[in-house]
Amino acid sequence: MQVTETMESEEVRRRELAPLQRIRDNYEKIILSPNPGLESSYEGIKSISLIDWLLEGVD
Repeated sequence: MQVTETMESEEVRRRELAPLQRIRDNYEKIILSPNPGLESSYEGIKSISLIDWLLEGVD
C-alpha cells in the first residue's frame, strides 16, 4: 500500500507506481490519495480515494 498527497502529475504517478510494480506476488496493491488522479486501476494496482477508503464499512 502506498499513500500520497496527489496522483495528478505524471512524475508523482511514476514515483508511486514503481515500487508496487516491482512486487511480483498476488497480494492486492493499492495507492491511497485524496486526489487519486488515475482511473480505478493501473496494471492491477488500485487507485482509491483516501476518504472513500476511510469511510468504507462505516454505516
